[in-house]
Amino acid sequence: AAADYAPESVEMRTGVPAADVRILARALAGAPTAAVHGRTGACLGRHATLVNVLIDALNLVTGNLDRPGGLVFGSGPVDLATLAKLGNSATYDTYRSRVSDLPEVIGQLPAPLMAEEIETPGPGQLRALIVSAGNPVLSVPGAERFERALGTLDLQVAIDFYLNETHRHADYVLPAATFYERDDVVVAALDFHLTPFIQWTDAVTAPRGEAKPDWQIIDALGKEMGIRPVAGLPAGMLGTGRAAKLAARVLSPATAWVTPERAIDLLLRTGRHRLSVATLRKHPRGMVLAEHVSTGVLRRKARGGKVRLDDPRIADALLRLAAEPAPDPEYPVMLIGKRDVRSQNSWMHNTPKHRDAQRRQRALISPKDAAELGIDDGDSVRIISVDGVLEVPVHVTDDVGTGTIAVPHGWGHRGGGWTVANAAGGVNINEITPASAATLEPLSGMAHLNGIPVRLEAAVAQAGTG
Repeated sequence: AAADYAPESVEMRTGVPAADVRILARALAGAPTAAVHGRTGACLGRHATLVNVLIDALNLVTGNLDRPGGLVFGSGPVDLATLAKLGNSATYDTYRSRVSDLPEVIGQLPAPLMAEEIETPGPGQLRALIVSAGNPVLSVPGAERFERALGTLDLQVAIDFYLNETHRHADYVLPAATFYERDDVVVAALDFHLTPFIQWTDAVTAPRGEAKPDWQIIDALGKEMGIRPVAGLPAGMLGTGRAAKLAARVLSPATAWVTPERAIDLLLRTGRHRLSVATLRKHPRGMVLAEHVSTGVLRRKARGGKVRLDDPRIADALLRLAAEPAPDPEYPVMLIGKRDVRSQNSWMHNTPKHRDAQRRQRALISPKDAAELGIDDGDSVRIISVDGVLEVPVHVTDDVGTGTIAVPHGWGHRGGGWTVANAAGGVNINEITPASAATLEPLSGMAHLNGIPVRLEAAVAQAGTG
């Protein structure tokens, strides 16, 4: 498949000279060790799944998968991949969305589908919604349609400590505890550490007022509905032998409602390092568990130690790539998102410590593009896509290439309780990002948030002539 894409054939679309591609390819192939890594930026385009598979394939064919110095599998103290497999939660396409027929991924459906699932009558229509620590009105494409749909729900419940744009429509807002007011260990990130590490943190103060940790709120709602959302460890997840005996003791009828601490303690005791919460509490600054991430995973887990690269769904994705239309000259600039570390998406926008008077949303644009538009640093530009128009001030910088504009997301607050964030202004970039189900990446349902064709106009020039 790669043979059909000589470097010269993609030079114009990528902006990378063919000679540079060849130099890099030979360097990767000949290096003693190498790792090619792509994360959020590579996950948000029109061919997101294919891009990520090809990154893995490049590591594989250069001999750099699952070897020291290459791309490795995480080795945290809890084997999350095995647990997911045993618990039958590592699923794909076991059911499909009701309206647009897109596959579930790990038990989840794409967030941009919520509006159509709320609006479309029929069996399975979405009529109630619980939003915990989220703000989909600001963070999901198609913000206006989704906000209208929220007003038609029978029930909306929020778990948060702010009244944000989404929670303005909620029937109930249940106050959540802050990270100072709850015990914590970041289980989901244990496989991401370059040096295997774990840290348990105890709450340092009691929750204020009626606030509770999220799990207690969800647990209480579950009890009222007769379900067990916290304790529901799937049968057989922990196998037989020592693990099963320990599970039977921890999950006995006497302890019918299992706290996260008990569940985590069970997972740690049966994990790679035979740890416990009590052990972690003796090391409040955390524990380094190994000098580096272990390798040899493929030999243990892959059939014959090999990885298949010929999945028919990826072959179909290659055909879609080949059929990609040429760029529309009416929209010659590529819009990409930008993350601001101090914002943590939009979560930190309402904390005065992280919002000083000089920090505002600025789109990043190259000096060449700014000169062609006749604008200077601090001037405003109109960003026009097929889905809408936004106006935002720019910062002229060499940090972005010609023909690209990078806009930080998570701005444009107008929530009832976000006083600091509301005053910071800005625009919601998701008002002009593709929002229809047809624009979602068909294998994963990922929204198209990077590489969106747009046209730029100098807002100051427009104002002067009008």
